Amino acid sequence: MSINSIENLCDELFYEIFDYLNGCELYYAFSNLNSRFQQLINSSSLLLKLKLIYSCTQKIFMNNYQQVLRFNKNQILSIHLWLSENTNQIISLLNIDSSFIRLESLILNSIEPDLLNKLLPTLIYLPRLFSLIIDTWSSQKELGNTYQLIFNLPKLKYIKYTAMESNDVDITITLPIATNKQITSIEHLIIDHPCAIDELFALTSYTPYLCRLKFLSLTDRNVNINNVKPIILQNLTHLSIRIYTTMSFNVFQIFISNLNSKLKYLSLTTLVEDINYLDANQWENLILTKLPYLEKFDFKYSACLVENYDTPIYLGQLDQFISSFWLQRQWILDIEFDFDNIIYSIRPYQKRWYEYDTQNQIINSSGELSKSIRLRLDEVCPEQWTKTIYLNDYINHVLCLTHIYHLEIRAKIFCDKLMEILHLLPDVITLKIYSLSILKRENLSKDEIEFLYILLPKNQIQKISFGNMKDTDELYMLILICSRINHLHIECINYMHAEWLIELILTEIKVVSNSLLRLLCFSIPEANDEMCEKLQEMIDRENLRFDFIIKHVMNKIYLQWI
Repeated sequence: MSINSIENLCDELFYEIFDYLNGCELYYAFSNLNSRFQQLINSSSLLLKLKLIYSCTQKIFMNNYQQVLRFNKNQILSIHLWLSENTNQIISLLNIDSSFIRLESLILNSIEPDLLNKLLPTLIYLPRLFSLIIDTWSSQKELGNTYQLIFNLPKLKYIKYTAMESNDVDITITLPIATNKQITSIEHLIIDHPCAIDELFALTSYTPYLCRLKFLSLTDRNVNINNVKPIILQNLTHLSIRIYTTMSFNVFQIFISNLNSKLKYLSLTTLVEDINYLDANQWENLILTKLPYLEKFDFKYSACLVENYDTPIYLGQLDQFISSFWLQRQWILDIEFDFDNIIYSIRPYQKRWYEYDTQNQIINSSGELSKSIRLRLDEVCPEQWTKTIYLNDYINHVLCLTHIYHLEIRAKIFCDKLMEILHLLPDVITLKIYSLSILKRENLSKDEIEFLYILLPKNQIQKISFGNMKDTDELYMLILICSRINHLHIECINYMHAEWLIELILTEIKVVSNSLLRLLCFSIPEANDEMCEKLQEMIDRENLRFDFIIKHVMNKIYLQWI
């Protein structure tokens, strides 16, 4: 396409295209083409987004950077500075003043604390600076002065302040409680560095209009929380917290009690192994009395199993997270094994693979939600990393808190390990596996086959999902438990894969008189009605079944019979 044909496009389309481009690159590519493009670039309707990364093309970068700042300063909407060895030169060229009349967002990556503290006072002249993101080094141990400079910015609505290497708990924030004249307009605050409870309350005294608060390393360092004065944040609706240090659940409850607000969303991630965080009754009492407006709750608790360490175990009443309080809100307990951690999560209910019928309708009655607790395994052989910790240690830790009804195994697993897990989890009713490794069926001994027939019918599994079925031996293993399941779901590579599986499965179950299997579901990329017609023709042609219906719903094909 020539320049002349491109010029036939309307201005609005060009502005939409330009919106995806870095302002400096846009200037370099289009400013010298002809007068039409010069007018477009200099139009007040075009807002520029500058991403200033000093790269190997230093001369080109600096030339265009200077030209944009000289001729188009009043069009700059956002600036993202990724600072380098030429930081001082880049900052000096900015020459921040009130002529940046459209600048709304400023991102400063890898900026040194001294340079940051020199730059911040100049930002008060910006009439529309609503968003500020700072990523700096933690060599500055006292952040109080930096926050004071940030709070002086009159139009700021959003601030994220990250201190690199933020595991350094020696960082302090010395700030007095704000006066009426020091109140800011900030509505969204993200604190990504260590912050003690008393420091947090001092910080938030400057932000009474705060709606969203997120802090990523809350500590109770040398603080008597009973002496911390409550602060009213009437507009605060969203609170996200990560706790990496020794803050007990009791201290956390006091913290929430001092935070007078009407929270609708609470997210908490803690690595503190206070087992009281897993006490459903204490959570219920805290939410009912201190968080009555809460609509969404997202919670993660990590228990670490390592050698020579006694991991705390829950010793309270079993299955407390399926009381009416939790089921009415549809806040569901979920558990995951991740290397040496057991991650306990509470999160809003989400649909799962086994809850669809052929009308794509989700089934989530309170009775079924009471049996919705799932365990996901990313690792099935922890003993390969440790000498004294085994998979049953992880599972027993979980079973002290709750029964498990749904099992997902996202690692490659051998048949004997699968049987071991199912033996430990007799209440499992659905199983999702991604890769099953077994011996060839002719290599299974008579005793092994008899053991399978004894063990597998004892489990309660009704629905199975298979993510990576490659040959008939894997299918053979599943057929051994087909007398118990009624729903089989398989992820397929393509249509031919699905056709091959359907023929194999229907052929196998013809010889199983007491099979309860009634529903096959195949996930196929770009599934369509034509695939259904071809499958129906194949089934009829091979005389595999006569009493069935076949249906396409989204990317799934269902085959069902009575």
